Amino acid sequence: MVNWTDSIYSDGTGDFVSVPEPKSGDIIKISVRVSSDAPVNKVFLRRMVNGAEQILEMKKDRKLYNLDYYSVETEVNEYRIAYGFIFACDEVIYFYNREGITRYVPGYDRDFVILADRKKPEWVRGAVFYQIFPERFCNGKKELDVRTGEYEYRGNKSIRMENWEDEPLGFEKGKGLDFFGGDLYGIIEKIPYLKDLGVTALYINPIFEAYSTHKYDCTDYFHVDKHFGGDEALAALSEALHKNDMKLILDISINHTGIEHKWLKEGKPFYFKNPDGSYKGWCGVSTLPMLDYRNEELCELIYRGHDSVLRKWLRPPYSIDGWRFDVADVFARNDDVQLSDKVWREVCDAIREENPEAFIIGEHWGDCAEYLQGDLWDAPMNYYGFGRIIRQFAGLGDLFLERTEELARVPYKMTAEDVVKRTEDHYSKLPQVIADCQMNLFDSHDVARMHNYKEIGFERFKSAVIAQLFWTGIPCIYYGDELAIDGYTEHDSGFRFPMPWGKKDEAAGKHLELVKKMTGLRRNAPAFAEGGRKVLYAEGRILVIARFYGKERYIGVISMEEEDRDIIIPVWTIGGGVPKSHTDEFKEALNWKESGFGDILLSVKALGSYVFQI
Repeated sequence: MVNWTDSIYSDGTGDFVSVPEPKSGDIIKISVRVSSDAPVNKVFLRRMVNGAEQILEMKKDRKLYNLDYYSVETEVNEYRIAYGFIFACDEVIYFYNREGITRYVPGYDRDFVILADRKKPEWVRGAVFYQIFPERFCNGKKELDVRTGEYEYRGNKSIRMENWEDEPLGFEKGKGLDFFGGDLYGIIEKIPYLKDLGVTALYINPIFEAYSTHKYDCTDYFHVDKHFGGDEALAALSEALHKNDMKLILDISINHTGIEHKWLKEGKPFYFKNPDGSYKGWCGVSTLPMLDYRNEELCELIYRGHDSVLRKWLRPPYSIDGWRFDVADVFARNDDVQLSDKVWREVCDAIREENPEAFIIGEHWGDCAEYLQGDLWDAPMNYYGFGRIIRQFAGLGDLFLERTEELARVPYKMTAEDVVKRTEDHYSKLPQVIADCQMNLFDSHDVARMHNYKEIGFERFKSAVIAQLFWTGIPCIYYGDELAIDGYTEHDSGFRFPMPWGKKDEAAGKHLELVKKMTGLRRNAPAFAEGGRKVLYAEGRILVIARFYGKERYIGVISMEEEDRDIIIPVWTIGGGVPKSHTDEFKEALNWKESGFGDILLSVKALGSYVFQI
């Protein structure tokens, strides 16, 4: 049964807000759309003005396809403009906000939000991130390599892996000290490859001085590790990337250092201690002592001072374009010492004071909306609103729940309805300018790669890549996924194999072609970078999503069903239309046909995933 309310839609993109990133004092036009044959008498904007509710009548001002757009102008008189919509019919009043449609008066917490004087970095539009674990990406200068036995750390000696194609050593054997020789010069060497792949920004795991392979146990924040090429290599990498219109995000942990950091050797009072006088380690790891931001000198060194860590690397000759913060969820928190709110604000202000275009990413695996209201982070690593969801929809366990044995054993298969609800739980709390910046990843250095699970074949991997296009935010590719890199799922050594340069088997070819198609659409079709998003179908284990901007409309179909299914896609809710591709191959694959109600009838193959334009 056709329900006209399904056609109601608005968001904070340029189709519905005349100036999506306005300045204080601007007059902006806000719009909402609905089916032209909807039984609506009046449409109103409900917004908060200086703490009081204001209701403004909207006028029908344009039509596109079978949709009428109602609009009204309003002044950006506050930093945060919150609003929703009211539809008055003969016998009922409907209310519409980011959470959906109700027939009762909703609260204000899920209103649409526009932020004044808050712009996302210009370079983010159409961006594609690529994450690199530098020790395993490319060996540019062999003379920089760590030698076997070159140093000893915590009773274990460094190990030089002889062949790039070897498997990394598990922690029990390698102790995180097995080195293949990847360095920053290797990344410079592969910039043409990255450009051809469609990458516009690199996120690189820690590069500052440390003993381990992963470098999260920093011993000196003020120098790049000599085995990566030192400070001069970072300057060279930054220059090379910027000449190629690419950006650079560095990873850092300012929550803790390594136990061998020079501050400990100097006896600096920068760390939390246990009652017995020992250093308190992050997550109970004694070799990662936690920093105590009650110390003013520490604050000066990390972010306040002109030559502080976070400011230094943002300035020439390094000129990095942003920071990714490790364990950002626990930063500046320790039982009765809770400084997170204060310190995060100071950190973010310091970064933007140094470079207003800098991008700030926090590592957080759960609900982190408190950091995503426009004054702190630009994005999390979006496990909660994307990665955990798409992995579970594909058939894997939830990244958090599987850590508890009793929960990991439950063989639950996530439904498409669950996907929608979990996604909306995240995005319905975010201003549009922040939603557009979400860093959407499903693999990383901390999680087993999806395609390395035996139950995840190419079709399920393909669905995850397509989902990166159809979720609001920025796709992030983990190095090597595009070449079907080998690995195993038992522990993190299996997630950090050396990049398989020269791999040209069938799997690598299919992965590479898929990723290039995704990045091409992301960079060249405004619907994916600047447009709206609407779920058109979510039943069983089939999900259909539309992305649109102006007259451009794309449909993504993702099926995790193990049998063929016939579905009806209500494209009338986004203006109607038929698939743009009319080749015989396309028709055979999709077996589509129009119905008389502005629907597309689609035969979806088992584990089928499709992208088409209407």
